[in-house]
Amino acid sequence: MTLAWLSDFLSSNGLALLLPLAIIEGPIVSVVAGMLCAQGILPWVWVYPLLVLGDLLGDGLYYAIGRLSHSWLHRAAQRIGIPVARGEAFSARVAEHSTRMLLIGKWTHAIGALVLIAAGAARIRLARFLLINLLATLPKSAVLLGVGYIAGANVPGLVERFGYGAAVLLGLGLLAVIVLLRRPAKGQTA
Repeated sequence: MTLAWLSDFLSSNGLALLLPLAIIEGPIVSVVAGMLCAQGILPWVWVYPLLVLGDLLGDGLYYAIGRLSHSWLHRAAQRIGIPVARGEAFSARVAEHSTRMLLIGKWTHAIGALVLIAAGAARIRLARFLLINLLATLPKSAVLLGVGYIAGANVPGLVERFGYGAAVLLGLGLLAVIVLLRRPAKGQTA
């Protein structure tokens, strides 16, 4: 999916398709929607709530995968050589540090799916999960929408900067997860 295609698609079909696209790929859709808002094609007053809702629905799908597919995920991890104990340790860390881990996963995006699935597997309460993700999604969606709005028609420069930003966020997210996984759990010594 290219940004040019997505831009044409959204400008042709407007708000009707914004929610499903935001569920599939919220950050890129948010930036493109901001560009379309800057050009007067989409009204930001409707775009922002749809982006937030789409992002939360997408998070809920990942949560459901973790919650409903716990045993299947264990078998799949074993097939590709990931020790089940590692996955369980990660889920335990997500449960222990749920707010911090969900915020890291949400704001770095690159490791978001892993954290959201682990939150479901760890059986974090759905209301807590949704509240934390909502609080993280509100500023994230606003920033991405704003980046798109400011960038306007500068698509080539935006794509390059977006790639650099994604790489930095991936690195920071992985570093944060490694730090949290290396710390001893409550009640354990190093």
